[in-house]
Order: sequence, then structure tokens, then C-alpha cells
Amino acid sequence: MKLRGYLLALLFAAPGLTMLLLHLLRSGATGLAVTHGAVMCSGAVLTALVRQDARRLPLAERVFAGLLFLSGVHFLIGYALNPGAPLDAELLGSVLLFIVTGLLLVLPPAWSLSLAVILLVAYRLEVNLLSGDPPGTRQLTQWVNLGMFALLAVGVVMRQTLGQVLERAHLLAYLATHDPLTGLLNRRGFEDQARAGQNLLVLDADDFKLVNDTHGHAVGDDVLRHLARTVQQHLPPGSLLARWGGEEFVLLAPGDQKDAATLGETLRAAVAATPLAGQQVTLSLGGTHWAAAEPFRNAFARADRALYHAKRSGKNRVDLQAAEDPIPVPVGR
Repeated sequence: MKLRGYLLALLFAAPGLTMLLLHLLRSGATGLAVTHGAVMCSGAVLTALVRQDARRLPLAERVFAGLLFLSGVHFLIGYALNPGAPLDAELLGSVLLFIVTGLLLVLPPAWSLSLAVILLVAYRLEVNLLSGDPPGTRQLTQWVNLGMFALLAVGVVMRQTLGQVLERAHLLAYLATHDPLTGLLNRRGFEDQARAGQNLLVLDADDFKLVNDTHGHAVGDDVLRHLARTVQQHLPPGSLLARWGGEEFVLLAPGDQKDAATLGETLRAAVAATPLAGQQVTLSLGGTHWAAAEPFRNAFARADRALYHAKRSGKNRVDLQAAEDPIPVPVGR
């Protein structure tokens, strides 16, 4: 979204920037033309690089802002050396206003406002001292430029503040439905998305407390992250996996109870065969089929009973309990 905004701004600015470049070349201001052309080319190159990899955007913004500021300094020096040619005071003010706008767009307010004020104060001093016009002649133009700068500054600050608020809101919404340790859905996120008519499995890492007590909670957290990734790698399309709490996970997967048995055994075997953060961990699973018209709590209670039956029966196993079964049934290995 941010890159598209920059592209749109460049598109609208391109005609004026090109006309300024041609004016500088026709006036023989080769040095200013090279600086101005370099900024234009750098904008195009940086945009292309960011389109290839969006992670380059913060660095590209800082590089472009630095080039903009240096070009503003160069224009001010050019006017100080030769007031009125090739830039008169009004054209210099327009050029600096464009540069200030670019700084306000790509830098945080604390930096952009400081740099913009430096350029505009230097411009006003230069024009008053070097233009040769009587005092007050360009007062109207300067106040108009100052008013435009103030509006731009307020608008950019408001936009960035709104952007930060929206970013925090998205983060809070994400944290409300996701587990920060594993990146999986949490209980609330799972319940919001869960739909009946699928297999429901409850997974629990065996003897996980021993990992924490022996190796510390940091290793335990790594084990849980690796466990979540290992399980995700073996899930069929359309599955929904959540961390329910502690070392317990809940899974919804399409299919009938036979598919639940196959999937449960696949997950159990995969975890048993994969060292998780250097630790050998096994997984017990309990499962059932969540019927279309059945309340979730009923299906979950049945899958939970099957899990604890697997735990009491030796761990590292899969037990299933259909709605009509009086007790959970182990899945053969």
C-alpha cells in the first residue's frame, strides 16, 4: 500500500520534475541538472528494488530522503552563488517545497520536520539577503509557501499517527486470536473459525514438564515452536490448528473417523521421529468426529477423554472415541 502511494506521487510529480530538468539544462546549470536528474533516477531505481523485496523499503526511504535533502542544499548553494539564474526566488521556493513534501512523506515527523525547517529557513534568509528586492516585496509568496508547508506537515503527521493507530489495532486484533509463541491460533481464534462436520483431535506433548524442569523454559518454548511446525508440515489442506494452552493443541481436519486415525498416527510418528530443539519428544492424541449438528463442547469432551485414555495407557499413542463408543479405542500401529 505504501509503495503504491509513492508510485502515484511520482507519477503526478514526473511532468514538473522533467520540465525543471530541461530548464536547468537549457540554462547551462549542469551541476544542478545532474543533481536533480540523480534524484529522479534514484527514485526509479529504489522503487524497482523495493518492488522486488518489500523489506528494502525502510532503507530505500532513508536513502531517498538523504538525496532529497542534499539536492535541496545544492539548490540553495546554486542560488547563493548566482541569485536569479537559473532559478529565481519563486522557482526556488517551489523546488524546495517539492523537496520538503518528499521529506515529509518518507521520513518520520521528528526527522522530516527538522530537515524541512532547515531548508525553508535557509531559503527565506537567502531570498531576503540576496534577491535584491526591497524588503517585504516577496512577503506574500513566502507566507503562502509557509502556509502550504504547515498544511503539509500537519497532514503528514496526522497520516502517520493514523497509520500507527491502525498498525496497533491490527496487532491487537492478531494477538487476540493468535498465540504469540507459536504463531498458531489461540482458543478464541480457533472457536471463531471452527466448523462442525470434521475430525477433532486434541494433541498433548508427553512429559513436557520434565523438559522444562530439566532444561529450562527457554528450551521448552523452542520445543513447542518446533512441535507446532512439525505438526503443520503434515496437515491436509483445510485443517485448523490451535495452541489450546501449555503443551496442548487442538486440531480440526476434514474427513471421517478413519481419516482421523490415519492423520493422528501420521502426526504421532512424525513427532516421535523428529528431535524438537534437540529434545526427543512424543505426542499423545485423542480424537473424534464432530458431527454437523453437535455442540462443540460435546465433541471436545469426547476427544479430551480419548486423549487422557491414551495418556493413561502408555502415552505416545492415538486413541479415538466415536459418539456411540462407550470408551476410547486405540489406533493400531
